[in-house]
Amino acid sequence: MALNALISGLGVLLKLLCGLAANKILSTQLGPAAFGTWGNVFSLATLYTTFSNGGISQGLIARLSSPTQDDAARARWLAGGLLFVLGVPVLIAAWHAGFRQLGVVSGAKALGPLAALALGLLAALALQIQATVLAQGRSRLNAIVVALSGVTALLSYWLFVLPGSIPSAVRALVISFATTLAIWLVVAASTRTRWHAGITALRDGWPAARSLAPYVAIALAPAVVGTAAVIAVREVVSTQVSPEAAGLWQGMFRISDAVVAMAQAVVSFVLLPEVFRSDAPRQTLKKRLASYALLVVLGFIVGVAILWRGADLVVKVLYSEQYAGISPLLWIELLGDAFKALAMPFVAFFIYQRNLRFSWALELTFSVCFVLATYILTGLAGLAGAAVAYACANLALLIVAFVLFFGAQDA
Repeated sequence: MALNALISGLGVLLKLLCGLAANKILSTQLGPAAFGTWGNVFSLATLYTTFSNGGISQGLIARLSSPTQDDAARARWLAGGLLFVLGVPVLIAAWHAGFRQLGVVSGAKALGPLAALALGLLAALALQIQATVLAQGRSRLNAIVVALSGVTALLSYWLFVLPGSIPSAVRALVISFATTLAIWLVVAASTRTRWHAGITALRDGWPAARSLAPYVAIALAPAVVGTAAVIAVREVVSTQVSPEAAGLWQGMFRISDAVVAMAQAVVSFVLLPEVFRSDAPRQTLKKRLASYALLVVLGFIVGVAILWRGADLVVKVLYSEQYAGISPLLWIELLGDAFKALAMPFVAFFIYQRNLRFSWALELTFSVCFVLATYILTGLAGLAGAAVAYACANLALLIVAFVLFFGAQDA
């Protein structure tokens, strides 16, 4: 697991470095206030692209990687997945067309319905191919594509983002997803990976689609509740402190996104596919937890060592002097990232097992704690309170996830 985790981590690391470089482009081109608004647009786009195939990726990987599945069964799962790929983006675009007119989320109008549809379709097709590749145990190949997607996204932002223009950032985002799908299609063709069963087989995929449907309800928890919590926290910081502080918080939170994505890569691309290729997933995960926790602890120690002397330099490199206020808060944010990373295997395990009750309980635990703690602590300590609230919410998530996992039974 260690070698695959390292390779997957390096692939995600390159993507994250590109993402942080893209943040620098966006933050300097848009400015702190507009960058905070772009955070809302990006949150919506992330919601739509993550949920673009109904959130069934983990369920599809679990089914396709099972040693008991023959070629005919895998074809049915692929057909069922494709039904979600073709249908959910249309529903997302229709919903967004009405939602953007309500004015609930500032900046939402910058993301048009056609852009939402394009993002959904591009992301859903890429997720379908990625799931089939991961089900085959090709985490190293996935790492290469992940890294390339980061490079192409950075190029898109560099070429197409205009000063003060959030719509130009949206166009750059769509172009980056298009190039990522193109890369996945090349990979699928060159490796002869079967990622669909053909349009004519769609009617045979309905039983598989119904079996995958519980993952839709599970995916709604982080997709809707989690995104709503992040947007709510951003609004709380803007109201309790200032709009500029919301932009600073966006910069800090984007660094956390990068750190957490490293752990997510190890869990989703290496740990969980390996666990569900075994006959006893829960026992296998329990055996792997110690080595995974050691990776997280080592990562936290390295991060603290870097921030101890270099927090100011990190902020200058990733953003600009305008964001210097977040430098002393980064270690608190990193502590919250470590708690979240430790909770991640438990959270993902319940998703793979289609445990709707536990998945929603965990997401609600984090989101409610995050919003309430931010409201209370920013009133007491300003922007620093938001960083402490993030750490507290993730600690609560870890405690609840740990208790639920060790009290659960194999499905």
